[in-house]
Amino acid sequence: MSTRTEIAEAANAVEEITAHTYVVPDLEPGTVYPRLSRTDYPNRFGGIAHWSVVLVLPQDLAEAEQYLERMQPLLIEALAPVLPITSVEPQRLQLDGVGVLPVAFFNGHREAD
Repeated sequence: MSTRTEIAEAANAVEEITAHTYVVPDLEPGTVYPRLSRTDYPNRFGGIAHWSVVLVLPQDLAEAEQYLERMQPLLIEALAPVLPITSVEPQRLQLDGVGVLPVAFFNGHREAD
């Protein structure tokens, strides 16, 4: 099973979350997808993959903050067995054909596949 699939399946365990293995054009609040940020190769034994799990938030910024406050602990707990989260960063993401979306990046790392 791929890391992407593991992350998506873990996130799907959270009510109100619809997780995908890659970005999709339907980006409603609660949509989640993993994004490989980088892979470090600190030694010859393998790499460390740094992942961002992107959570789409509501467009209204106050609603977005409230939604993130509610979903953050649930998503962190669900992801913990496959991707321990080291930071959460609310941001605005520009996607071609979609526009600007309020999102939160749940960042973590694990051994590369």
